[in-house]
Amino acid sequence: MSDLLFWFLVSQTIPGLPQMPPGTEVRLVSRDLLTVYGSARVEDGRLQFTSAMRAGQELRLLVFPPDVSDQERAQALSGAQAIPGRVSDDGHDILVEFPQLEGPLSLRKWLAQERDILLIMPVPSGDRRAP
Repeated sequence: MSDLLFWFLVSQTIPGLPQMPPGTEVRLVSRDLLTVYGSARVEDGRLQFTSAMRAGQELRLLVFPPDVSDQERAQALSGAQAIPGRVSDDGHDILVEFPQLEGPLSLRKWLAQERDILLIMPVPSGDRRAP
């Protein structure tokens, strides 16, 4: 399947993919939503995390639009809108999962192609490979 067709199908079948305007906050949290591993805001076309993540780490993404209401924030924190995923093997990407897709979706690729946002994750210590 071509990349163009794939992204068209993804955008048509996954209603949970957010718009990600500037100011959107993304939190990487534990599966039980109790531990925050990192957070970042969309700024200047970038989503830049400051904490390195362990390769293979299972997590959930919580996405908070700019100027989110307290009610919307509470709903996201309840887990109703948590997106399951894991850190890629090289630690430079988040692979998110949706029931509508057979396999994981690269957050880095999706952000770049669909939202024109660059995902930046720090290199895990001891690993100097480029993303």
